[in-house]
This record gives sequence, C-alpha cells and structure tokens, in this order.
Amino acid sequence: MDITRDTTTLYASDRDVFLFLVDDLNPIEAGRLPDGSPDLYFRGFYCWNSEVGAKTLGMASFYLRAVCQNRNIWGAEDFQEIAIRHSKYAPSRFANEAAPALTRFADSSPMPFINGIKAARERIVARDDDDRTEFLRKRGFSKAETGRIIETVLAEEGRKPTSIFDFVQGITAVARDKPHQDARLEMEGRAKKLLDRVA
Repeated sequence: MDITRDTTTLYASDRDVFLFLVDDLNPIEAGRLPDGSPDLYFRGFYCWNSEVGAKTLGMASFYLRAVCQNRNIWGAEDFQEIAIRHSKYAPSRFANEAAPALTRFADSSPMPFINGIKAARERIVARDDDDRTEFLRKRGFSKAETGRIIETVLAEEGRKPTSIFDFVQGITAVARDKPHQDARLEMEGRAKKLLDRVA
C-alpha cells in the first residue's frame, strides 16, 4: 500500500516512543504458496524507549509477511530482541549493541532463513488425523486448540497440515484471533520453538 497518513502511525508521548519500520522494497522469496505465487517475506524491526523507570529500551528484528491496518505484524519469523534496562550506561549499551545488530540484520544474507523455511516444509510429521492430533497434543496444545489449528490450515491452505511449516502456519493463524497480546505472543512463541528445532 502507499505510505500515507492513514497507513503510518507514530506511537509517542513525552516519555515513550515506539517505532516500527519495514523494508518493503526488497522482498525475500521463501518458496511458493499453494496457489503457486511466491511466498514473500520482508525485513522489519521495531524499537522502543521509555523514560518511565519500570520500562526498558530496546529493539527487535524479524522477517514478516504483512502488517495490517490495525498495526498487527503477521507471519513474523526469526525474531531477535535486545532489551536494555535503564541505567546510566543504557544509552551507550544501546549504541554499542543495538545499532550494530540492526546493521548486521540489514546486511546479512537471508539464506539461513530461507533454508530454515525449506527444511520446515520438507519435515513431514503427520500423515493422518491421529498423527496430527498426537503431534499437537504432545506439544501442549489443548484439544480445542488442536482442532482449531488443523481446521485453520485446511481453510487457509486447502489441505490438512503434514509438515512442521504447516503446523507453524496454523498455530500463528490461530494466535491472530487471541484477544490479548500476551496470549498471542505466547502461542506464537510455541510456533517459533517448532521452527527453531528444524533449523
């Protein structure tokens, strides 16, 4: 979408700021979608700072598929975060750790990420409904969550999940419907652990 006042938001006050940027001009192709179109990801990062003593300053970088108009980030992968507690050395730590980390992320090859996605797509872990249910239940998903994850993959991908990648897509899709951010992040974290084990 075009960048306009309606598609841009700055979260800031006299004590806090949150900034999120995406490199949407250089998409990274990580395979193909079921319809044959390219599966595109983009590099993104956000940073925050708060002058309120209980908060931190920091930065997170990741690959993402999309950002919707209510500013939710969808399909985040390879999430890396640096958080620094406020102290008298915090500004220099941020300059010495966060800025170089962001430069490394921007300049790095996306091949480890692409290879991780490919490996997750090739890792078949379920061939029938019993396998699917057992796979999710052994990883701590409730019976209701298990059913929703499988049905979501079927609805969005046109088939039931068989690979690690399929299950990760289903888990993160179900997480989108969580009304509270902490619950959504917890479920997305469980999906990330599945991907990390494949890489």
